[in-house]
Amino acid sequence: MYRIWSLALLATLGLPTIALAQPDPMESRARAKSDRPWFAQFMSGDPVVAGFPGESEADRTKRVQRWKDAKFGLFLHWGPQKAGGESVISDEVLSNFNPVKFDAEDWVLTAKKLGFRYIVITTKHHSGFCMFDSQYTQHDIIDATPFGRDPMKELADACSKHDMLLGFYYSVWDIKHPDYTANLGSPKYANYHQYMLDQTTELLTNYGPIVTLWMDGEWVNTWSHERASEYRDHVRKLQPDILLVDRIGQRRLGDGDYGSCENFTPYIGDNINHRLWESCQRFDGGWFWKGKDTSQSMEWALLNLVDTVSRGGNLLMNMGPTPEGELPPVSVAKLKPLGDWLRKYGESIYGVERGPHYLLEWGTCTRRNNTLYYQIAQWPKDGRLVIPGLNEGQPDAGIHQITFLGDSDAAPLKFTQSGSDVVVSVPRKPVDPLMSVIKVELKRPPVVDNPIRPLSRPLRPQQGNADVSVGDYFLSSAFAEINGDDLHFSLGAGAGGQRENLKGWTNPSDWAQWEIVVDEPGSYEIKINYSSWMDSGKFAVKIAGQTFEHDVTAGVTKRGRLSPFKAAFKVESLGEVQFETPGRYTLMVKALEIDPQAVEWDQGLMLLREVILTPAR
Repeated sequence: MYRIWSLALLATLGLPTIALAQPDPMESRARAKSDRPWFAQFMSGDPVVAGFPGESEADRTKRVQRWKDAKFGLFLHWGPQKAGGESVISDEVLSNFNPVKFDAEDWVLTAKKLGFRYIVITTKHHSGFCMFDSQYTQHDIIDATPFGRDPMKELADACSKHDMLLGFYYSVWDIKHPDYTANLGSPKYANYHQYMLDQTTELLTNYGPIVTLWMDGEWVNTWSHERASEYRDHVRKLQPDILLVDRIGQRRLGDGDYGSCENFTPYIGDNINHRLWESCQRFDGGWFWKGKDTSQSMEWALLNLVDTVSRGGNLLMNMGPTPEGELPPVSVAKLKPLGDWLRKYGESIYGVERGPHYLLEWGTCTRRNNTLYYQIAQWPKDGRLVIPGLNEGQPDAGIHQITFLGDSDAAPLKFTQSGSDVVVSVPRKPVDPLMSVIKVELKRPPVVDNPIRPLSRPLRPQQGNADVSVGDYFLSSAFAEINGDDLHFSLGAGAGGQRENLKGWTNPSDWAQWEIVVDEPGSYEIKINYSSWMDSGKFAVKIAGQTFEHDVTAGVTKRGRLSPFKAAFKVESLGEVQFETPGRYTLMVKALEIDPQAVEWDQGLMLLREVILTPAR
């Protein structure tokens, strides 16, 4: 009312009027949450930005199949880089960026020899520099460097020629663009949003079919639900068959077509509910070339590949090409044996589903219909390979035959049933020095009993892993049986800081439970690994007729990248449980109280990563 009266008075007096800026409708949801604590802003509570709303399950299955079957992708972070950070790249750096050794066909053929089935490459990273020919900026490889060629066009042509799937990385965050901001309320951000739409039109029009659009830098308020949804719709019109990573939203359950786990491989159980996911990990020490070799070992790559595929995901493994335009020579040489291994054992990797086992301490398992493949990372010294819980109660465990994959002339392996386990007789030494694979052909679909037993071997070290030891029970959130409609399993987000967890605990009637097997009576300390940004309520752990209550308290965390991807997980001891007799026990975690504000702010009771039972000392 005051504003209308003021404008009318100015007009009556013949004075000039100044139009007041209207709130940007693309920020309405974010503005409505601006009075919330920082962790409860962003897209929390908003509808998800689904990859393809309204799509039938049959159409979705068809659309994602090639990407899903490919399993192994090469991630390429490439471009002129200023040492020490993602700041704006200077003219001097750009004038010296001239990758004359770049040969797109050599890149693709090398990738194929190493076993990769798709490539995802940076077209625009956080610096704002574009590695393609864009008519909407001169901050690109054609206009700002002496190279004078469009490497994305050459790479797209080579991928098409050699049947390699190609995906594009494109960053929302753009340090260079004058209209980009992470702060709400800027009248200029609409210009930047249009810039993104225009460049995406170029990327999805000029380079042929693109299998996935891999976004990043979405962790700010200005990448609002409205902008993300409009951008998603724009992408769909250009290439209806493309996949979108969950960073089209903000990495929530249901955002995009598949989840993205950065620098970690989540544990997976049945509560994944067929969710597609991908682990992006750095084979080289950094995302971009560091000026020297900092790569991991080939064995590291192989273990990450079989871990990821056995849990149902794709592995997108990164290396940074050199400024001269070459794939890192040392990395390529290290990975050659992996390519050879995949040519022999690729049947157990490409086009398979996750195995039915939650955790095999000696290796991994993948599945193709009624055939299971076991990748044996730690060979049994006694010649007895124990497959736990496979088809218990079926005659001969429902097994047709067991053979070594890659050796069709060898006689089938002998096996016996021992309680609920299958024991396979194998040679004293592995048949393959890298990793042997056995093929178990079943008469019907596999059924595996997955109770949790004490660890007999250490878990493979990985960023964000729990601190567990041999003899501990490891009750990952991935292995939980979830009861209720709101509580759900999350793949986690960020660079391993949040890892897999149970979240959405806003309904007090929801609970999680695990089944464990106790072989001998004894006492165990109960530890729970959780995160909360606030004092949000109380829960109880119940097992063996004993109850342990705990108040959820806020963890100490920095805001990090302006959104709550790096949650402050902490391990709390709840006391000791006594098992009087051997047998099977159910451990339950139930909410006792949930603060109404924790529900209003869409956090819920807590983010629960795992429960650990450690033998009492």
